[in-house]
Order: sequence, then structure tokens, then C-alpha cells
Amino acid sequence: MKSLFAICIFLGVALMGNAQPSGHKRSFADIAKAVKQNEGKALDVKKSKIDYKELIKDAQIHNGLFRVLQKEAKVYFEIPDSMLNRDMLLSSRIINISNNKDLAAGQMPRDPLLIQFSRDQERIYLHQVNSGNVCAPGENIEISLHRNNLDPVMEAFDIVSFSPDSASVVVDVTKLFCSDVKALSPFREASVFDMLFGGSPMSGNFQATRSSILTVKTFEKNINIHSRLVYEVKNVPFTADMARNIILLPKEPMKPRLADDRIGFFADRKMIYSSNKDRVEKVGYINRWRLEPKPEDLEKYKNGELVVPKKQIVYYVDNAFPEQWKKYIKKGIEDWQKAFEAIGFKNAIVARDYPLNDPTFDPDDIRFSCFRYITTSVENSMGPSWTDPRSGEIIQGDVLFYHNVVKLLHDWRFVQTAAVDPSARKDLFDEDTMGEALRYVAAHEVGHTLGLMHNMGASSAFPVDSLRSASFTQKYGTTPSIMDYARNNYVAQPGDKGVRLVPPLLGVYDYYAIKWGYKPIWDAKTPEDEYTALNQWILEKAGDRMYHYGAQQIFDKEDPSAQSEDLGDDAIKASRYGIANTKIILKNLSSWATINNRDYSQMRELYKELMNQYARYISHVQTNLGGIYLFDPVKGDHQKAFRFVPKEKQKEALRFLMSELSSFPGWVENSNVLDYLSPEESDVANFLNTKVESLLSTSILARLATFEKRDAREAYTQLEYMDDLFDLIWAPTMKNKGLSYYERNMQSSYVKGLLKLGDYISAKSSTKIVIGFNSDNDLGCPMPSADMLLDQAKQQNIFTENKDADAKVNLRPIVQAKLKQVKSLLEKTLIRTTDRATRYHYQHICDSIQKALK
Repeated sequence: MKSLFAICIFLGVALMGNAQPSGHKRSFADIAKAVKQNEGKALDVKKSKIDYKELIKDAQIHNGLFRVLQKEAKVYFEIPDSMLNRDMLLSSRIINISNNKDLAAGQMPRDPLLIQFSRDQERIYLHQVNSGNVCAPGENIEISLHRNNLDPVMEAFDIVSFSPDSASVVVDVTKLFCSDVKALSPFREASVFDMLFGGSPMSGNFQATRSSILTVKTFEKNINIHSRLVYEVKNVPFTADMARNIILLPKEPMKPRLADDRIGFFADRKMIYSSNKDRVEKVGYINRWRLEPKPEDLEKYKNGELVVPKKQIVYYVDNAFPEQWKKYIKKGIEDWQKAFEAIGFKNAIVARDYPLNDPTFDPDDIRFSCFRYITTSVENSMGPSWTDPRSGEIIQGDVLFYHNVVKLLHDWRFVQTAAVDPSARKDLFDEDTMGEALRYVAAHEVGHTLGLMHNMGASSAFPVDSLRSASFTQKYGTTPSIMDYARNNYVAQPGDKGVRLVPPLLGVYDYYAIKWGYKPIWDAKTPEDEYTALNQWILEKAGDRMYHYGAQQIFDKEDPSAQSEDLGDDAIKASRYGIANTKIILKNLSSWATINNRDYSQMRELYKELMNQYARYISHVQTNLGGIYLFDPVKGDHQKAFRFVPKEKQKEALRFLMSELSSFPGWVENSNVLDYLSPEESDVANFLNTKVESLLSTSILARLATFEKRDAREAYTQLEYMDDLFDLIWAPTMKNKGLSYYERNMQSSYVKGLLKLGDYISAKSSTKIVIGFNSDNDLGCPMPSADMLLDQAKQQNIFTENKDADAKVNLRPIVQAKLKQVKSLLEKTLIRTTDRATRYHYQHICDSIQKALK
């Protein structure tokens, strides 16, 4: 038998690997040999075994996916041979936590793992399955793919006993659930944003003597084990109760659907190796639920009748929610029913309360999708989902609703609509007003759990003035997609009667996206077979902006038609309307945001949010400078990959920005609100300085250079832009005016920006951005995958200086000329300037330029 075992090891090693097609089996010998080779150490073989009857004596026995034994603080798995080499998901979720700085109860710190169990004569091995690299079954390539994608061993467990029929082995798995296993940790791992911006997740030292396994539950297709893990974090105790789930996946994965960049779905990425391609093919499988008719309803469905799907998407709403909020959250969840009805499914998604007295229900069980309530001061809500990585099938979705998101909703509604809506001026919104906002958040986040990404390009489909029309907004709301960040209708003006001020329940793009992702294509046997129909559905809507998808821009904002929290097809016109409303709200802030005999904290908070909103209006317009409209063309659709914002639009944007920034201090400083703020809370000068410097960013100027290289006749060139900016900044000087404090600051910031641009001074020093003028205020919705973020970062040159270098080669002579032009203008103006502060200002700039040029 030993000889036979050795021969099996030798013959079996070539079959080891990853991403086997469904049904592929690896021998125990394969695993043993691979572990021995890759771990670099001999197997630690235990010769003695515990008698099975003795082992189960006085043990708690849990029957389910496979038998689990609890005995003397230990947990044993009795794993039958039939469960070996079966694909499963292993997840880890926080049940309770003592410090929610990084994560909260209900969250999964890390994505679930695709796992398999294998065994040899002495051990059970827990493998993390590599699913990202695949090839067609039966190809010779498969041999090498398996050699180069061995499923790594996460844990190895000594076999301590055999079942009486020898069809199962028993292993002690206590260490998996009650030790510091990184993949199951209560601490999150570093994200792309941590890497880019220097964040640092919390971590701690595991305390084994204070940790324990709490409960075990088993079901037909999953096992649920709760543990208490204790750590020391910077010498302070930290405790997290964790739910670990092992769930059996179907032998036959759901048929995947290929992703397409022209429509916004989260996707699981694959690298496909095939002799039928001359390259490794990169594909994505969209994340979606397995939605299909019951077998007995198939013909009804095909004949156009509405049918209840074989498996509904059920959302359980946390019983911790205040009762008056629950009905709006349930409405937001079930708003998606209409989109599924449009493709033939009735009651495809339903909302239910947490079941009471149901021993089979556990909100921390990965089988149940929950809408969770989190009591922290975080102003946030998010909707992650977890998939079968083999196919993109969504196994479970969660919405995490942090309590203080209601503050965010209140403040958005106030700063965006209080000028036209008296109900938005209240300190405590009435139930209907807050209910509308809660319903919007619920529908938006559930959209993410259905697989949909943000569609930041949706709102640019609407003409700005249509947002002042009662008939238009009552039909369409503020955007064609609830997956946009198009909040409330800040375009509507006082006197616009009957205008809808909030986003739609669902937009036309949302119906279209659900059809594209979920409608069955019956005659397609493979994902590739579906492409003709999927492509046709996109081409049918080509050219109609209502169905356009604009990806979220995580880093450099370059496409003005796909921005966060903007409205309409013209940022300049929309921002004019928004700023007009901002002035009205600011004028009335001391009466609308204060309560007799209370301090001014509420007014200060809303002033900060109002300035944030103003900063967004400015940023929306600024994206037009060097702006590029981005598209995802395919052969045959006659679409280009990009189109530059026309020169006249960019010039108009620059004039708007300088006009606004110049007039901004006048109406802000003259309001009586500043009498009740500290100087730091109203640092207008700092905001203006930051904005002026940003007009000289290499990001803008590099794109202008690209425009000039591609189309010199139509381009807004770097030189022309720099001429226009010079004229606008120095217009008061050319009129020989005495300058205000803010005009002097803006001119100084312009010169500082030029000196940085020409490398006369270090560009590393940055102006402090005060919190009252922070233009970013987004929900913490799910981001694209790390791979997608890194791709976007590389595409936008986050990791290289190529763009900056290219821009600066041509800019240096322009910068030098502009510095000399400033110096020449000021030297002439100094002679006739009577205002002493202005004269000193000019003299200082001349001296600084002269020193830099030397």
C-alpha cells in the first residue's frame, strides 16, 4: 500500500492546480505531495487516533452540512469524503465589537474566501482556491495552469479519529476559529486608499487565554460558528465577537454574464488562457443574483406572464430601527420590484422584518441579506455584497445604515433646497420629508447589492432648465439613475411651483441596467453566446444620454459629464442657480438654523455644510478646464474614446470661476452669520488661495497640452489659457485700483502657483484646506475592486510623473514669460499706486519673482 501511495503521488502531481472546471477531482496523494513540496517540510504525522465512541462521549453533536462536535472548549469537524474537493465559501463577520474606529458590528472585515478541503492519510487540509485564472477544460494548457496556480494551504489539521464506517474523518478545528488567523481577522486589511494616502488600519496582539468559541449552529448547506476574540490594541483591551460561516456552493456554478464597460456592474475578474486566443484574455463576470423562473413556471415566463422567481431576493430589516423609519426603508428596498417586473419577475425582491423566535434565522449567517442599523456617529451608509467568485453570483447582500446618516440627509436637504422648501428649514424634519430621504438611501444602497455601480454620468442627460419644470421633474426626478450621486434639486428657484426636489424612486437607466444584467437569454449556452444580445441592447440606446453610463472618477476628475453630486448638462448654469439659492439660505441662516436660548452649534454646522455645497458648485465648473468627455467605444458603434470640452466652454468656465471667486468674499463676509463663528470656521481667504493655486495645476495644463497636440486649431492652448488667467487675476491692477485683502491674497496665490509650476519653489508644500470648504461629502458606498482602482490610478498617472513632465517641458518658457510679465506690470503700476498695502504687496511680489528668476 505504501508503494502504491508513492506511485500515486508521482503520477498525480501534474494534475495539481487552480480553477478546475466543475467536477475535476484531485487525489489525496496530489495534495500530500504538493503540500510537502511547497511547504518545505515533512508531514507531522500522528500515529495514534482517538476512539470515535470515546470522542463523541459527552460531546454536543450538531448535524448539518457535516457533523460538528463540541467538547471541552474544543470544536471538531467530522468531514465526510463526499465534502472533499467541494467548493465552499468561508466568511467572517463582526457580531459585536468594543471599538468601532475602523469597523462596526455587522461588517465583514475581509471578503469571503473560496475554499476546499482535501486530505491524505494523516491530515485534512484547508485550501484557499485560486479562481482568477481559468482555461477551457481538456486543453493541454490546463496542465501548466494547475502547476502554476496551486491552491495554497491555509491550515492543516491532524486526523484524530475516523467515523465507524470510515466514510468520514474527525479533525480538531479549534485553532481555526479561536486564534489569530489573518484571513478571518476582525481587523480590516490595508486598502488601495491606505496605500495611496497613508492610512493605517487598526491592529492588535491576540490574547489566546481570553478568547473562546461561543456557539455552533449547523444547517443543511452551512455551518455557523461564533467566537470571541480578544486583543490588546495599544495596551487597551479590544474584543470582537465573530461569526464564521462555511457555506456549500453548488457543484455547477451559475452561468456567468460578461461585463461591459458601457454599463455599470461590479465584476469578478478572470484571466482566461486558451489556445484559441493569441493572448491572455481579461474578462469580468458581473455580480448578480441567480434569478430564474421555477421549472413549472418556465413556459409562463417565456409567454410573457409575470412569475415569482425560483429564489426571491429577501432583505431582512433590523429590528433595531425606529419603527417610523422602517416603512420607508422597506419601500426603498421594494422600489426595485418594478425593474424586475419589467423583465417578467414578480416580487423578485422583498423586505421583511427580522423573524422573531425563529431558530433558523441569524442575521450574521451569510445566507441572510440584512439591512442593518449601526449606532455610531459616522455619517455614512453602504451596500456591499458577497459573491461566488467562480461565476459572479451574489450569495448575500448587506446594507449598513449608520445612525448619523440622518444628519447627512438633513444637511443635504437643507443646503440644497431650503431656499425653495420651507419643510427643509426645520431642525427636525417631519416624517414625510425624512422618510423620502431614507427611502432614497435604501434604494441606492440596495442597488449596489444588486450589482450596480455608481453611474455618475446619469444626471448630465437632463437640460438644466428642465429641472425647474414641474411636469419634467415629477416624471423623472433629478436624474435618470438612482445610482448617481444626484442629491436634491438645487437648481429649482423660489417661485418654481410643483417642482420635484428629490431623486426618482428609480430612473430609466436603472430599469435598463436590470434588464441588461438579469434578463435571461435562453438560446445562449455560454457567456460568449450572450454577447450578441447584450451588445444589441446597448446599441439600441446608443446616443440617448438617458441610458449613458459614466464611471465614478476616484482620482483626477477630468470628465465634467460624470461628476459626483452635480445636476444637469451644464455645470455653469446649474451652479449659478445653486449659488443663487446659497445666498438666500445664508442670508436667512441665523433665523432658519437657530433656536431661542440655545447656542449656535447647529448654525455653525449648517454654515460649514453650506460652504461645502458652494465648493462643490465651484469644483463642478472647474472640471471643464482641460475637460475630456470619456466614452467606451466598440468596433461598429462609430464612437470615439474621448472628446475635448470645446474651447469656448472652457473659457466661459474660467470667466465664471474668477468672477465667482472675486465676488465670494463680499456676500459671505457681509452676512451676519460670521459674527457667531470663530475665525477658523470662516477662513474665506484660505479657500480662495487654494482654488487659485488649483487653476495652475499640472492636471489641467497637461490635458490642455493633449488637446493642443491633437487639434491645434480648435484647442484651448496652454498659452491661451495662461493669457486668460493672467488677464483675469490682474484686472484690478490694470485698472490701477487699490486692492482688497482678498484680491492681494489671490494674486499672491497665483504667483506662488506659477513658481511651483516652474519648479522655482517646491511643489510639495500645500495650502491647508479648512473643513468648512471641503467639497467631498459622499456616502461610503462600495468602491470598484482594488484591481479596477489601481487600473484607474495608473491610467490617470497617479503613480508616474509622465503627465506632469510633458506639461512642464512646454510650460517652463510660458511660466517664465508670465513671471516677467507680472514683474513688468507691477513695476509700472508701483509708480502710480497710492494705496500703501497694495504698493507693499506689489513690491514683495516683484522681489520674489526677481529672486526666483536669478
